[in-house]
Amino acid sequence: MRLWAALPLLLWCSLAAADARQERAARDDFKVGRAAYETGDYQLAYDKFKESFQLSHEPALLYNIASALQGLKRPLEAAEALRSFLRLQPNDPDRPKIEQRIATLEEEQRMIDEEKARAEAEAAAQRHKQQLNLTPPPPEVRTIIVHEGMTEAERNHRRKVLAISLTIGGVVLVGGAVALTLALTLKSTAPFTMTELGPHPGTR
Repeated sequence: MRLWAALPLLLWCSLAAADARQERAARDDFKVGRAAYETGDYQLAYDKFKESFQLSHEPALLYNIASALQGLKRPLEAAEALRSFLRLQPNDPDRPKIEQRIATLEEEQRMIDEEKARAEAEAAAQRHKQQLNLTPPPPEVRTIIVHEGMTEAERNHRRKVLAISLTIGGVVLVGGAVALTLALTLKSTAPFTMTELGPHPGTR
């Protein structure tokens, strides 16, 4: 009987000791978080305030969590933490101020979203512009680029071929002109017969 009667007392003492250790850990986390917040280390402050809340479930810590999140430029999460605080503390005397703060945080989030969307649009436009610059040029432009990229030996060879072609063409042209001149000369010369007085045209 004594044994059974003693069991509840022993269990209560164990739970009380566990609660005391948990409460002490929650206070320690809160102290570290507050010191971190005061020095501007908002990430550490957020982590410690959150750990303290998970251990103690103290609603006031949600307000501190919101402040740390605001310092981390996470206004939407900060506003949600303040809503959680008001759900647990609906009769808080500062409720109107807290609701105004929630509205301000939501407006800050809206501005952040707009700026993010604008930056993404500008980045997309820049990528599109770069893709256009990488588009292959039309065939005639490619031909020019190929010619400009020829080596000096290739250019000299092309000059020699062009010079030979022009020389041959000139010779053919001159030969044709001479042949044409001779033909016209022979055609226009009148026939003649040699006489005692010399060549006599038109007697043959």
